[in-house]
Amino acid sequence: MYGEQNDSLSCLPAPAEGGVELAGISHCAHFPMHFKAPQMWARIIGLVSRADA
Repeated sequence: MYGEQNDSLSCLPAPAEGGVELAGISHCAHFPMHFKAPQMWARIIGLVSRADA
């Protein structure tokens, strides 16, 4: 999970290529848990819901 403003980080492609699902939080920088908590939790809930299925 990362803030959309950091979507150009060079470290992001490697995990994605390895099958890791990345979650970019829109209109956010470094602290999604502080600035975009509802969006962050919605992504977490969605991931957990899919894992439980």
